[in-house]
Amino acid sequence: LEFRRVLFRSLDGRAKELCHARYSENKKPAEIAIHLGGTPNSVAKALQRIRERLRECIERQARLQGGSL
Repeated sequence: LEFRRVLFRSLDGRAKELCHARYSENKKPAEIAIHLGGTPNSVAKALQRIRERLRECIERQARLQGGSL
């Protein structure tokens, strides 16, 4: 749980807004685009990039701790 908080804190403001809207408020990219600006495709792509960054961070942390996913 603490690791998830650290991951979330590592995100910049826009990434936090996108993740909160998508995963906490369960909004679709089209709805997020209306509220935060951009197109549904740009929101979806931004979320994909954020997930990739978070995955890389998790994998790096697992390697540092001597484990694997």
